[in-house]
Amino acid sequence: MATAQPQDFAGRVIGAASQGAVGALVAASLSAVTEPIVNNMLVNRVTLSEALSQLDMGKVYAFLQTTLSTNFIKFPFFEATNVVISGVDLNPTLRGTAAGAIFCTTTLPITNYRFRKAMGWPISPGDLYQAYLPTVLRDIIYGIVRNKVM
Repeated sequence: MATAQPQDFAGRVIGAASQGAVGALVAASLSAVTEPIVNNMLVNRVTLSEALSQLDMGKVYAFLQTTLSTNFIKFPFFEATNVVISGVDLNPTLRGTAAGAIFCTTTLPITNYRFRKAMGWPISPGDLYQAYLPTVLRDIIYGIVRNKVM
């Protein structure tokens, strides 16, 4: 019986990024529809039925282009970062902390760009790291959980 050969480091990184790309496609499709609804409800304080009735499929399609491009950066990047960090001799908590902090610091500008674009708000460089502290804490917690579970 043949045994599978262990993947080299580059193969593991590419494999993780590929898995992230699949997740990116699914999440982008869902986000293109749900984010405008949720943002409308939160920012404009409308009901769900009002937000649904105001949903413009042309804008959803246009926003899909934004969600696809941002998710195709973010999702594979997190998975690849996690694989790279897994090669560092640290306990899972420190690995998760490092992965979450690197991911957030690198991708928060993309997230904030996407949010402001979805809201139709102007985008300036000062807006790109808005809400850094709560976001980095969330991503660190996610990184820790991922590293302890895996």
